[in-house]
Amino acid sequence: MRCQSRPAFSLIELTVVIGLVGVLVGLLLPAVQEVRGAAARLSCLNNLKQIGVGLHHFHDANGHFPGWPMVNGADPNPNLGWMALILPYVEQDDLYRVSVQACQRDPNPLHNPPHVGLATVLRLYVCPADSRLLTPLDDKSDRHPVNAAFTSYIGNGGAVRLGANRSLPGIFGEIRGCRLSQITDGTGQTIMVGERPPPDSHQAGWWYPGWWELQDVRGPNNFIVFGAGRFFLKDPCNVGVAFGPGRTDNPCDRYHVWSLHQGGANFLFADGSARFLPYSAASLIIPLATRSGGETFELP
Repeated sequence: MRCQSRPAFSLIELTVVIGLVGVLVGLLLPAVQEVRGAAARLSCLNNLKQIGVGLHHFHDANGHFPGWPMVNGADPNPNLGWMALILPYVEQDDLYRVSVQACQRDPNPLHNPPHVGLATVLRLYVCPADSRLLTPLDDKSDRHPVNAAFTSYIGNGGAVRLGANRSLPGIFGEIRGCRLSQITDGTGQTIMVGERPPPDSHQAGWWYPGWWELQDVRGPNNFIVFGAGRFFLKDPCNVGVAFGPGRTDNPCDRYHVWSLHQGGANFLFADGSARFLPYSAASLIIPLATRSGGETFELP
């Protein structure tokens, strides 16, 4: 009885096939990563649009955007950040109600309990490109030993022009909240919120508290003032960039807007629109940060 030989791959053929598969995977992987990156960027853009809707609903209800009233006691306004104040307008009514009750019991927003919002992660406030922020993070400083939820976004607090002796206002950071009528540069020419990934040192990026210690070296959390130079006497960082590439392992990059996306970052404008700006538009950020600076320019 004769044995029939069965066709099979030789070792050389198998090696060639494995090599071809490896080449195909190598070609496809960058394309897959690019698609995932584009999807994360679009999802991040949608987050900003929803935040814009919440801010405009807040304005409709109160006649201004969230301000910075210097009031003590149970009032949530000085104790909670603007992202916490717009919770009822981004479908987070229950969390806002709990937060107001927490302010009535204890005005310090770093005390949890009762401030459970301090460690509550809201996906709306997290760019999908930053998986670090999907869980609360330990503050790595000895000064604030708390667990806190972080955000990928930061408000526009205005800018300091080169050679100017005073800052020009933005949208956030004033005692009385900014009104739409005060944005004389045009709502489509004024940024309201931008991207800023928190550093690995966790020195900035809390979304819940409404204040930060001026003598500390943490922050900014709620809003950023562009071109303001050194923020704290104890801080070695000197702010020289308003918009440009950054790294999470560089704590000083918390002082300018940037993103984990390729080539630029997403911004929310005061008219409620959101768009991606490339780093090549860095020179426009300070003019875009001023609501009444009288600058004229064209967006890319």
